[in-house]
Amino acid sequence: MHILILAPDSSTAQQLQDALCGIDDRYTVATTWADAASALEIELPDLVLIERSALARIEPTNLLNMMESGRWPTILLMDIPFAQAVEKLALAKRLTKSTPPSYQIGELCIDTRKKRAGLGERWVTLPPIQYRLLLTLARRVGEVVSYRELLQTVWGYDGDDNEARELLKEHIRRIRRRLRMDPKEHRYIRSVRGFGYMLAPPDED
Repeated sequence: MHILILAPDSSTAQQLQDALCGIDDRYTVATTWADAASALEIELPDLVLIERSALARIEPTNLLNMMESGRWPTILLMDIPFAQAVEKLALAKRLTKSTPPSYQIGELCIDTRKKRAGLGERWVTLPPIQYRLLLTLARRVGEVVSYRELLQTVWGYDGDDNEARELLKEHIRRIRRRLRMDPKEHRYIRSVRGFGYMLAPPDED
């Protein structure tokens, strides 16, 4: 399991890692929100551990974004001393495993455990932004999700419809190309002009 640790300083982060010593996981450590955001862009972790005092360094807008369902991995707060860190981590892992391991829409599959997407028998790893975009649509399959809502959920900020539409258009194009989706044969991601995008099986009108 890949775990992102956000702590107020490197010493606190090391204390938390030491408390979890012996657990076979991979860790990425961040001591600022900017570092954490950069790490999330590179690779979406399975779990985020935050030392409680580090919350004071996060902007209120970012805190609100973290509360949005579906945008973030499981988030677990830790307190110094880390006496119960192992038990809390075990609980967080159980919660993480309780989420759906995959979404299947026709021949399109999204594997949330391995952070990958596949069409037919071909699997690809998408960049984090595109993976989150596809996953957001999959969680609301058959429903039109507005441009601005997708922008807020995936990128974490508000913008007008024109900005959101142009940004989404480019990333949807990249997803289709990466998955080798023929727009005529694989009508999974549908543009609903003037509103947003919808993910649906190609044979569903």
